[in-house]
Amino acid sequence: MRAEEMATEYGPGLRWHALDHEGRALCGRPLNSKSILTLVSALDREDYCRRCMKDVAAAIRASLVGAPSDAQHGERRA
Repeated sequence: MRAEEMATEYGPGLRWHALDHEGRALCGRPLNSKSILTLVSALDREDYCRRCMKDVAAAIRASLVGAPSDAQHGERRA
């Protein structure tokens, strides 16, 4: 995961992106790998990239094919 700074109507915020194995955002958005977050004040908002999270959810669903039904529903085994 990598965060990028974003401006909100009330102040600074972060948007988190999921990365592939080569360090690129799953949504295709170019992210500066050298950017350093320098926030002067408290964050107004922290969010996740919806396009990245959609791809993450699809990968998790695909990995659960053939898994026990309790794992598919997010239940824990004792």
